[in-house]
Amino acid sequence: MINQLEIPMFIEEALPEMPRELLTSKQNTAYDLLGSLTTFTCKNINDHNYRSVKRAFQIADKLYAKGNGVVKNAVENVFVYSFTRMFNTYPNEKKELLAILPITLYTIYMAQVCHKGC
Repeated sequence: MINQLEIPMFIEEALPEMPRELLTSKQNTAYDLLGSLTTFTCKNINDHNYRSVKRAFQIADKLYAKGNGVVKNAVENVFVYSFTRMFNTYPNEKKELLAILPITLYTIYMAQVCHKGC
């Protein structure tokens, strides 16, 4: 299982183009690190760099699959929670984003949306 201390190394190996300063902060909690991954993802959506966006989605998906409880919660409550904002900020890109979104993350997102709306 991946714990929060292993997240920076995991992301750095899988996504070397992510700026190092996003992975090094005074507080390297799982939530901060997933926030940095979200920032990176949004920047690449804005730049229409879907290859990097897809890799960021895949990294979050792997973190969710292999992470401990803290890591899973961070993926759900920071990364996946940001999807609504991503889709609203980039409405023209929503279809493209949904096409590259891993099914696990999409399922979590739909559960959040349906639960919030019930």
